[in-house]
Amino acid sequence: MGRLIKRIIKFGPIVYPVIRKFMRKRKGKY
Repeated sequence: MGRLIKRIIKFGPIVYPVIRKFMRKRKGKY
């Protein structure tokens, strides 16, 4: 999970909305 977060920070706000969708589907199980 830590590696994923590091990747997200590298990509920046481009991937952020996609992760938000994932969080909504998982109901904040991130």
